[in-house]
Amino acid sequence: MKQSKAIFLAIALAIAWMMLPGGASAQTSQEQFYAGKQIKLTTHVGPASGYAVWARLVGAHLGRQIPGAPSIVVQNMPGAGGIKAANYLYSLAPKDGLELGAINRLTPTWSIMRSQGVNFDAAEFGWLGSPASDTNLCIVSKAAPVRTADDLFSKEVIVGTDGVGSGMHIFPTALNSVLGTKFKIVDGYKDTGDVILAVDRGEIHGLCLSAETLTNMRGDSFKSGEWRAVMQAGLTSSSDFSDVPLALAFAKTTKQKQTLEFLFASQTFGRPYLAPPGLPPERLAMLRKAFDETMTDPAFVADVSKTRLKLSPITGAEMDRLIAELKLIPKDVVADVAKLMGGAH
Repeated sequence: MKQSKAIFLAIALAIAWMMLPGGASAQTSQEQFYAGKQIKLTTHVGPASGYAVWARLVGAHLGRQIPGAPSIVVQNMPGAGGIKAANYLYSLAPKDGLELGAINRLTPTWSIMRSQGVNFDAAEFGWLGSPASDTNLCIVSKAAPVRTADDLFSKEVIVGTDGVGSGMHIFPTALNSVLGTKFKIVDGYKDTGDVILAVDRGEIHGLCLSAETLTNMRGDSFKSGEWRAVMQAGLTSSSDFSDVPLALAFAKTTKQKQTLEFLFASQTFGRPYLAPPGLPPERLAMLRKAFDETMTDPAFVADVSKTRLKLSPITGAEMDRLIAELKLIPKDVVADVAKLMGGAH
């Protein structure tokens, strides 16, 4: 009799667990939905961009962590610097978890600034997370007249950019306007490679660009002493340049600090992934869990290492929190950043 009662209790407990939202029944439901299906991962850039490299890496591994193991195909949707893809994912993409986005890190900033062409509220997306945060790094050649961040406030430094709308233009412009650095900005180079060649030729002293991109393209230049990093424009330091001061350390007023924090927040988002708004809560929770598990999956970590990229993931919940904090920044500060960014997308 005691044995029968024990068996009955075990069965009852198993059934109860299966009926819980996170139990076996929910797992089975997700498997049934995704089995044999394909997820479309939309990114806003062409196939050669760093965003696309990350999208292919994530797309190759994320499906294994999703119940039912759906395949994932990356599709490119360039246009308006990423606003076209974000608008599509917000308004037109199906809200069932079969379409996801790998979008521009500026998406939350554009939303809060109400930039031209933006038809989405970033807070309503189902943020999954990002495999990498980043910081913007201002570097100079050994021939430049500066050696430290303090020198940037007393000596002119000529930096090149690939256009007024790019981060290479926006970040030194903001540092001049907010902190009083003395960057002389030369626009008009065709692309990042041309700006780097101009540094090598001595036409300009340096540039401000993603730390990840600079270390991938020219890590040897830092090791040889040909290049020096003098300031980081981000909320957190790059692990490769932990001894290089953050621009935030030079903010003297609350408004200066808030302006830079709002501007630099996009660097923290890194390479963000999301689901369209309105996804069933249990499916969003499952996709977030799958994304987090992908970030620590040994096969994924090994593939990232082969590309010389670096993992520094943040979760979807952390992105929700950061967006909520950004929305609390005073409107006059947001307006100042919008002016600094101009019409840049």
